[in-house]
Amino acid sequence: MGERMVTSESLGAGTSVPRILLTADELHLVQDHVPSLRLPLRFRQDWTGDLGLAEAADRAQAALSGLVAKGLVAADVPRAPIPANLSDWLLESFMVFLSLHMVPAWVVEVSAWTRESTLLLVASARGGFGSTLARAQRVEINDGRGSTGDLAGVEFAVVPFSRLADKLSLAIPSGGEAGGNGPLVTMSLTDSRGGIEVLRAHDPLLLEELSRRIGGPDAVRALSGLVGDLDAGFELRLSRQDGLPVRMLNYVRGAAGWRSVDVRLPAGDDGLPTAEQVVDSATITIAAVTHAAIRAEVASLCAEITLEEMAHE
Repeated sequence: MGERMVTSESLGAGTSVPRILLTADELHLVQDHVPSLRLPLRFRQDWTGDLGLAEAADRAQAALSGLVAKGLVAADVPRAPIPANLSDWLLESFMVFLSLHMVPAWVVEVSAWTRESTLLLVASARGGFGSTLARAQRVEINDGRGSTGDLAGVEFAVVPFSRLADKLSLAIPSGGEAGGNGPLVTMSLTDSRGGIEVLRAHDPLLLEELSRRIGGPDAVRALSGLVGDLDAGFELRLSRQDGLPVRMLNYVRGAAGWRSVDVRLPAGDDGLPTAEQVVDSATITIAAVTHAAIRAEVASLCAEITLEEMAHE
């Protein structure tokens, strides 16, 4: 059975949440013609620098027609020129869930990738609901040069907190169930880098010394998941409205299955560590995990948000 590609369409599979799919140009038009709207930084859309004024105007008109056809903008909206502020013509419910991105209590940012595609998802949550934006792109590499292109545009959706974990978990690339869950092991970043080279060399004497140095067979097994090519990844960052980070989950997948990875760097005098501090004090915590364990961790994080929101109602 082939691996499921991460796409905006797959994010809505099997759900009944309100979903709207916009092209990049439609997103750009909404962004530029609703002055009060502030979308997450990674979703702000710009025309390409080499686009002429006439082509930009044609694409803006086509985008407006697309929004009207989808019922998101009233049919009587002026066309020449397009109003600087489209708020009076936007579908009210569309504007309501867009506004969640301006005043979120929580922000969840997800990045997922495989060799064929990438996915960026941002969920802004408040008052029991999350408004999500998702953008999936295919990745193609020809003659050493990479290119990307939208798979299905940008998806807007609204989900209740009770469904948020399901929505986020659909972004986790499928597959990679080799092995099972293992204990968390922590080692210096320097030891992990050297250990990866030892594992690649397969020298029995060096492997024995590595096991002794980094914490035994469990540590070696955890580190072995970072040897060789990685073919998928999933990262989730949870922040509060003020931008302060609360939690971060980071997973990568290789031939040995999924691994959770947490790198801790020491704080330098100006907030950034020096090279010497990284060598002396940086650590990495790794564990073998299953796809099911990653989903469970996402569900646990969403449950924490739900409980805290309920406590403030």
